Amino acid sequence: MNDLEAIQRAAPIPSPVIRAGARGGMMQELSETSTYRSHRPSRQQQPRLLLVGGDIAFKDEASVRLLQGRHFTVLARTSSLLEAIACLESKAIDLILLSREFREEEVNLFTFDARRRGFAGLILQAADSTSNAPENEPTESRSIQVGDFFLEASSRRVWIRGTEMPCRPMEFELLQFLCKHPEELLSHQTLLEILWGNPKTSRQMLRGLIRDVRAKVETTANPRYIVTHREFGYRFIPSPAP
Repeated sequence: MNDLEAIQRAAPIPSPVIRAGARGGMMQELSETSTYRSHRPSRQQQPRLLLVGGDIAFKDEASVRLLQGRHFTVLARTSSLLEAIACLESKAIDLILLSREFREEEVNLFTFDARRRGFAGLILQAADSTSNAPENEPTESRSIQVGDFFLEASSRRVWIRGTEMPCRPMEFELLQFLCKHPEELLSHQTLLEILWGNPKTSRQMLRGLIRDVRAKVETTANPRYIVTHREFGYRFIPSPAP
């Protein structure tokens, strides 16, 4: 049975820990019992996934295949278990994937708190399979095109709507990360960790950076590309509706 088959099963998970085998890695179901029912992803709506862990956390083969399979919509991403709990308040999450960076006691407390708050979906944890992780790819030389944005990583240049936009190094780092994660709800802590290497960096620095980038990319008074979600973070919409 592969990862996707394990997730799509409609029957309750009966045992404390279920491992779903996959070439190059495993996913581990953490809840003692799960009443999650796959809604058999329709064409209109796919299961909505919350990723919890750093940007480099889901690089094992099983996680990569799972996330690239287009069977899920990554609705939100955070590096903090506390922010993940807050995200569950939206009642919009169907599935949670945790990285291996969290200790067992932290994961157990998170799972207990999630269930106590009424979350009935699957809670999975990526396998610790560093020996099977894909080799680091030379991403620095890659170009990214998404929506109205084109980024040339090697020269660190940015075009928006076909026009080159001069940007400072930190502005490029922010846009590059946003373009790699379009439509995802990105927490403050995730962005602070990616951009400054420390999730405890002042949010005021992040707000200032967002403000500077918006001044260059937005064309309307109300931001359409970088949308604020109060108390949580931001969502990047590369092709907003007119």
